[in-house]
Amino acid sequence: MNPKSSSKDIFGLAVESYYSNKDRTPILVHNDNFYDDKIPVEYLFRSYDQMPELEQIAIDFCKGKVLDVGCCAGSHSLELKAKGHEILPIDVSKKCIETCQKRGLKEAKHIDFFELKDQSFDTILLLMNGIGIAQSLRHLPVFFEKLKNLMHQESQVLLDSSDLIFLFEGEVLDDDPYYGEMVYTTSYKNQVSNVFPWLYLDFDSLKAAANEHNLSCKLVFKDDHYGFLAKLELI
Repeated sequence: MNPKSSSKDIFGLAVESYYSNKDRTPILVHNDNFYDDKIPVEYLFRSYDQMPELEQIAIDFCKGKVLDVGCCAGSHSLELKAKGHEILPIDVSKKCIETCQKRGLKEAKHIDFFELKDQSFDTILLLMNGIGIAQSLRHLPVFFEKLKNLMHQESQVLLDSSDLIFLFEGEVLDDDPYYGEMVYTTSYKNQVSNVFPWLYLDFDSLKAAANEHNLSCKLVFKDDHYGFLAKLELI
C-alpha cells in the first residue's frame, strides 16, 4: 500500500526515518468503517526468512528480468538481486527510492507503474496486495492493459490480494460497490495522506477479469487468512 494519491509520502517518511535513525514509529492506516491498523515500519525491511510464505514463494517463482512494482524499502528486490536477477524496483515515493538506493539498489527508479513504457519484463511482481493499485473494479481494464504492454509472450505476473469477505460475515452485500473496494488515509506522526481508493480482490473475480483481457490466471498459493498469490500469463 503506497498509492500515488497519498501525496505526503507517508511510507517514504517512515522508511527514511527508520533507515536513518531506527525510528520505529508505525504507519497508521485509517478507514471510516473499521478500527485503525498499524504497519510496523521495521516490517518493511524484512529479510527473506522474515517474510510470510506467500512472499517467499513469489520470490522463488520469479524468473529473468523482474519489475518490482511498489518496491517500498526494497526488501523483495534485495532478495531477487542476491539471487542474480536483473531487477527494476519502482515506486511513486521519492523517499522510498532514495532509501532503496542507499541500501544498494542503484537500479531503483522513482516512477509510477502506469507511466512506465518501452520496456518488457520476464516477471512483473506486485506484492503486499499488489492488485490494490488498480483502485477499483472499473479500473481493472486499464491495469490489465498496462501489464500487457510490459509483457512478452513468455512473461508472467505474480500478484497477491485478499478476499475481504470475512469482514462482512452475516451481512447481505450489494454487488455495487464491490466489498473489496476500500477507501483509506494513512498517517505517520503528524502527517496525514490524502484519501485514496484501494482494491482487494477475491480470486474468482480476478480470474474472470483477467480472462476477459486475454490473460490466464492460476492460483499459486492460498494462506490461512484469505490471502492468495496468483500468476497471470498471456493467452
